[in-house]
Amino acid sequence: MDTRLIKSLQQVEELLQATPQIQPGWKSKDECYQWIAGTLKHFRYRTLSKPEKGLIKRYLIVASGYSRAQITRLIKEYLNLGLLKRKQRTTKGFETKYSKADIRLLAETDRLHNGLNGPAIKKICERAYQRGDGRYKRLAGIS
Repeated sequence: MDTRLIKSLQQVEELLQATPQIQPGWKSKDECYQWIAGTLKHFRYRTLSKPEKGLIKRYLIVASGYSRAQITRLIKEYLNLGLLKRKQRTTKGFETKYSKADIRLLAETDRLHNGLNGPAIKKICERAYQRGDGRYKRLAGIS
């Protein structure tokens, strides 16, 4: 749906009554943030009454697909800074120790032994590796 055609609060209210959910028309989060900032600017969010602000907030939630809390944070950021800028976080995070194959092997071992407790499965993995099964190399040190 093309939301650029919506110019008045009356049209927003009609849209929300007619459609419970709108398919977003942007390709990236940056575009969505720009659209949200543009919408807040267009409707002069600062000058709206409380019911009108609630209407715009509902519109942003439905049209963007973001949660109420996220939209509230974005509105607050817009009111404080006058613009919305996405903060990209590209930290490495936790390093994976076990591969998907290890996880499948552990699940299969657990299934074959009818769901034994953790220490028993750990001992089985250790013994399997000690007897020469290389698949259990990482699982032999599991805690």
